[in-house]
Amino acid sequence: MTWLETVVAGADIHRAKVLYGISTLAMFGWPGLTGAVSRACHGRSALDVRGHWTAADARDLVAACGTEGRGAYLRLELLDLAYPLLCGLALLLVSSLLIRRLPSRRWSLLLIPAVAMTVLDYGENAAVWTILSTWPAVGDLPAHLGGAATVAKRAAGLVAYLAVPLLLLTVGLDWLRVRARTRAGAAGSSR
Repeated sequence: MTWLETVVAGADIHRAKVLYGISTLAMFGWPGLTGAVSRACHGRSALDVRGHWTAADARDLVAACGTEGRGAYLRLELLDLAYPLLCGLALLLVSSLLIRRLPSRRWSLLLIPAVAMTVLDYGENAAVWTILSTWPAVGDLPAHLGGAATVAKRAAGLVAYLAVPLLLLTVGLDWLRVRARTRAGAAGSSR
């Protein structure tokens, strides 16, 4: 990698981190859109931040939320139009930059979970938007599909997030191997 590629890659990583950080802050920190849903819905959390949910969970949330809760949920879902993309892009960018430093391209398979997580998050969002658009009625099909998408998104997300430290460790070990071979080669040639 040339110095220019290194600088550009570093800038891309920083841009991705900034965008992801801003969206994460809006989602979970200030103004805390997920917390706003919970406050407006009598302590019940938004469906898409749960580990899993069912049609019964969706009905319970809708019954507890009322008009104020629906408004809070709509604001959360508006930000959630960008959040999965920013999160997925940040993971893809960091992972792909690490993969580029490895000799084998089979590591590219570790990009699949980040793509799957992003796609599943949008599928989950489609189910939630359907529930919000039919409020206060909750259809079984969107709720079942949304709940399944949530579980699959969580599993893919776990693998996608664990891929980054695995790749960091692999890049570090590869760097140490190359460095040891270089030292051994330099020591052998100086004899």
